[in-house]
Amino acid sequence: MSGELTKKCEEIRKKLIEVVSKNGGHLGPNLGVVELTVCLDEVFDFKEDIVLFDVGHQAYVYKILTDRAEKFDTIRTRKGLSPFLDPNESSYDHFVSGHAGTALPAAVGFAIANPDKKVIVIVGDASISNGHSLEALNYIGYKKLENILVIVNDNEMSIGENVGFISKFLKKVISSGKYQNFREDVKSFINRIKADRVKRTLERLERSIKGYVTPFYALESLGFRFFNISEGNNIEKLLPMLKKIKDLKGPVILLVKTEKGKGYCFAEENKEKFHGIAPFNIETGNTYKSSVSYSEVFGNKILELGKENENIYTLSAAMIKGTGLYKFSEEFPERCIDTGIAEGFTVTLSAGLAKSGKKPYVCIYSTFIQRAVSQLIHDVSIQNLPIRFIIDRSGIVGEDGKTHNGIYDLSFFLSIQNFTVLCPTTAKELEQALEISKDFNSGPLVIRIPRDSIFDIEDEEPLEIGRWKEIKKGSKNLFIATGTMLKIILEIYDELKIRGIDCTIVSAASVKPLDENYLLNYMKEYDNIFVLEENYVKNSFSTSILEFLNDNGIQKQIHRIALKSAIIPHGKREELLKEEKLKGESLIERIEELIYGRKK
Repeated sequence: MSGELTKKCEEIRKKLIEVVSKNGGHLGPNLGVVELTVCLDEVFDFKEDIVLFDVGHQAYVYKILTDRAEKFDTIRTRKGLSPFLDPNESSYDHFVSGHAGTALPAAVGFAIANPDKKVIVIVGDASISNGHSLEALNYIGYKKLENILVIVNDNEMSIGENVGFISKFLKKVISSGKYQNFREDVKSFINRIKADRVKRTLERLERSIKGYVTPFYALESLGFRFFNISEGNNIEKLLPMLKKIKDLKGPVILLVKTEKGKGYCFAEENKEKFHGIAPFNIETGNTYKSSVSYSEVFGNKILELGKENENIYTLSAAMIKGTGLYKFSEEFPERCIDTGIAEGFTVTLSAGLAKSGKKPYVCIYSTFIQRAVSQLIHDVSIQNLPIRFIIDRSGIVGEDGKTHNGIYDLSFFLSIQNFTVLCPTTAKELEQALEISKDFNSGPLVIRIPRDSIFDIEDEEPLEIGRWKEIKKGSKNLFIATGTMLKIILEIYDELKIRGIDCTIVSAASVKPLDENYLLNYMKEYDNIFVLEENYVKNSFSTSILEFLNDNGIQKQIHRIALKSAIIPHGKREELLKEEKLKGESLIERIEELIYGRKK
């Protein structure tokens, strides 16, 4: 049996490396859970049992073992397999995944609604420390939900190296694992003893010992039963353990120690790089050279600012490298705070720093700052604290799909009082925005960064809060572009002129506040006004302009060029922009239809 499973694991591991090398994706996490997922498939019934993966970084193997092996080479491509789990893709996917902390709370709902089914939750050692996960564990233990099996995959990493007490706690558990599993056997022996006095004596001895030996004792008092496997990539160790706990009444937690990137030497050596990686050369492990990103520009500039001012602190929620903070963290480790997957905590922590006279920069992906809206309102806005929010991966992100696109941040930041919002249109403006930020004390400041290669224009006018810039001067048609949309409208400028659409193009990096002077004094001369933004159209930049014009009695129709849907599928960023009519010929056609009332 183990020989057959070992061969299957080898085949899956080879498939993972081949496909991810072409499409990019989360290679390291999936290489680490090959044996675990294969053994779960052998012991449990994926058709009947409810299997939930937290985040979904490690669910590629699950996809292969269910009904998607033949389509696996399409993962992360447009109209191919989703990068995470999606019930619309397969009946085996019971809940959408993408963010940390969702699987355990959802498991409670599934367990209550399906008492006759086993609910198996695979959660990483980083995401189990997320607040939602801890809240769910508290409830599971309180209600003693018997049909829940929680498998904690400990690979000592999330995207970067794990931080915090719980990570250290899990390491301690691993070291005491032999005792933990032995104790369960002792407990079974005690239960079989019929002599009450002997039984009670042994139970007292067992309780007194476990408090000193097992670090899980505190949680065990909540009603969980604990087991662990220190060799989670060893089928001969893993399979018997899963069979042992399969029919146990829970709740049960199994801690499994795996190796992230196992089976591919480059992924084993550089676990962080291969957590989520662009297409790469299998022979060398090197990714193909790409252009400079806005995240890199930010990283270099914040390092410069950090050298100038010792009060500057940077914070990130498990995304030090992803947000461009790596150089800063190397230079100033004491001023670079990685909170782990805990965005709400990160925001409130920064509020404490700001109240203490420090200059915090909170660097979080757009899709993840959504998880901290309450803190943005309660802890930052109400106190009007000068915290700088660097919102990376804003707009369409591409292959990671609908759970990761950054298309809500403008909408909610515009609605929260006291926030100033900047969407730099060029790399130079990003640097200027950061230069402004260091002495900005008028409240919280948002600087929005796209997942895109840098763009610049010949422009001598510096960025100013509350002021826009005319980049091209024409007549009849006005295009107000913020963020990435300046580059996109300039790309089609010549073609628009060829088709008889003369226009003025305005660079609008200052989204909040608006350039009220420009709106009051210059908009009336144009027949058609377009506002372009890479954000959901509801409660958007264009909405703010409409509200301002209405409040000032200016009757002008505004054509809103934005994302009509808040749920954007996965695929390459460029093809998605075209598909959403935000780029190239599709954008031109959209503009023509709005001007002429018909498609040309």
